[in-house]
Amino acid sequence: MLYDRPYMREPDYRPSKLKPLYWLLGSIVGVFIIQNLIWNWFQSPSFQLYFSLTIFGVQKGFIWNFLTYSFLHGGIIHLLINGLMIFWLGRILINLLGVQRFFTLYGISIFLGAVAWFILNYWKGSNASVVGASAGVMGLLVAFAMHFPNQPIQILLFFVIPVKVTPKALVVVLVIIDGVGLFLNELAPIASGIPIAHSAHLGGMLGGWVFVKFILNKEFSLNTGNIKPPKWFTSKKTSNASTGGFRINFTNRSQLQQEVNRILDKINTQGFGSLTEEERNTLDKAKEILNR
Repeated sequence: MLYDRPYMREPDYRPSKLKPLYWLLGSIVGVFIIQNLIWNWFQSPSFQLYFSLTIFGVQKGFIWNFLTYSFLHGGIIHLLINGLMIFWLGRILINLLGVQRFFTLYGISIFLGAVAWFILNYWKGSNASVVGASAGVMGLLVAFAMHFPNQPIQILLFFVIPVKVTPKALVVVLVIIDGVGLFLNELAPIASGIPIAHSAHLGGMLGGWVFVKFILNKEFSLNTGNIKPPKWFTSKKTSNASTGGFRINFTNRSQLQQEVNRILDKINTQGFGSLTEEERNTLDKAKEILNR
């Protein structure tokens, strides 16, 4: 049956399973408290200088800023939004990917977000600083959307209006918003308001895409044995032989079970993100049929 496989069971939300996620959130909250205590007690920007992401800091050799900036935040609202998103996405992805892969995804997104911001602002000689885990959140969101692109989710628009969207549509909207913000506030700063590191957001999204595409699904390889000829190079006869125009007969339980086993084995070896749209639909239909 489908749920005999551990990776097809309901997510395990027990505290012991999510302990690494709680450690991450606790660290972020703890650093935020230290950050504010130092500022309130000593009125000193030294903590921010040493751990936020700045052009000046990186030039001085503070390479750790490419990661540590994600533990600092600009205010309680900033912290609350990022913390809730990390918790909501993290408890799903940590079950789906495992602890090591989850933190690899998060770390890559944080790092590429910092790199994107640094490259864009270095040539301008910007004296701005970047804090916050938003790049990591964006990476988690993209990874979630690549695994569950059409799964309806509900968000609170302006923190008040409940709206149902798909993760894929949400990512597209955020890319457009950050793309426009990148042009208006970073490339051609003609708008005023709260400074937002749109380039870091986009870099974080890139990190999520890179992780799923090239690390989780291993679509990039230097092994020439894995290289396949382009579709236009393959004759129609060969192409049809490989696919055979095969369609699953959902009335034949034996044939359906064999196809489900093949898909589940593929998930086990290559990850859920490697499934085609047709394979995802087959699993959805098979859940209803085989569990009757």
